[in-house]
Amino acid sequence: MKKITTLLLLISGIFIGSSDLNAQAADHSNANIQYSVNKISPSNEVDASSSFYDLKVKPGQTRRIQARIRNATAKQITVKSKFFTTFTNNSGQIAYTQAAKKDDTSLQNKISDFTEIKKGDEQVTIPAKGSRVVTATTKVPQSTTGVMLGSWYFEKTNQNAGKPANGININHKYSYALAVKLTTKEISHPKLTLGTVTPGLKNYRKAVLATIHNPRPAVMSQLSVKTEVTQKGATTVLFKNTSQNLIMAPNSHFQYPTFLDKQPMKAGDYTLNMTVTTKDAKWPDQTWQWSKNFTITNEQARQNNRQAKNDPDVPISIWWYVAGVVLIAAISAGIVYLLMNRKRRQ
Repeated sequence: MKKITTLLLLISGIFIGSSDLNAQAADHSNANIQYSVNKISPSNEVDASSSFYDLKVKPGQTRRIQARIRNATAKQITVKSKFFTTFTNNSGQIAYTQAAKKDDTSLQNKISDFTEIKKGDEQVTIPAKGSRVVTATTKVPQSTTGVMLGSWYFEKTNQNAGKPANGININHKYSYALAVKLTTKEISHPKLTLGTVTPGLKNYRKAVLATIHNPRPAVMSQLSVKTEVTQKGATTVLFKNTSQNLIMAPNSHFQYPTFLDKQPMKAGDYTLNMTVTTKDAKWPDQTWQWSKNFTITNEQARQNNRQAKNDPDVPISIWWYVAGVVLIAAISAGIVYLLMNRKRRQ
């Protein structure tokens, strides 16, 4: 029986800079979700009406934050929580529900490293139709500036699989992520850089993968990206891609794809031309333009073509047909020779 695990994430309202990523929290009466998590507003917030923690802090300062977990069911439940430092996923969006596989080299201060959940609150039991307040303390590092972004992640334990249907077992898991934004002083100028450009696969699709870095402690929102790939020294565009409304976490990176679609990947020397623009209201419009040469080797082309799921049927070479005809002719000639030789003997 196939099993599909569906994580239904409820990211409590996030408003960062000029980018509104509000997602409504679940209705407390929703029988499917069964529980909810809401922030308890701390003092001296940048915006007390927001549903996430938006704190103005100073280096070396200690701040306490709290959340209330409500149980809407007739049975007690257990909820566990942890802190994550946000990163930018390869869809060009901020990830709040897991840790990055590899941090950007520019990331110096991680919220998950200097924020501690009160002992005993990491996993709590909430009585039927009741609620529980949990507490965490964040100790801002002395050497910090700009914005640090993370999340307080909550998940109910023992979430059971749904009823099997058509041989598929669907497991709904409901979780919450309350964004935590700590700001010491907004940086005055944003910066983006282009890292490696390599051939590869994204979701089993052949692509040229360009790594975009945000080395500054600032959220970069309202990003638009345009790419074109040409043969090195040529002007004819072979592949291209465009995207709008991307957003990057502070001190993070992600790989932006330019898909080859159904065209086979071929070895050779190429050039990637990329333009990235931000219309984030924190700064005047900023545009970055890069041009970078890269090489696709025979081995890289072979592996990616073999592993891709969107390749067209590879045409059979005419030489295979020629070889087949020659083989059939040789076999036929051999049979004729044997028959004639047998008759002569008789």
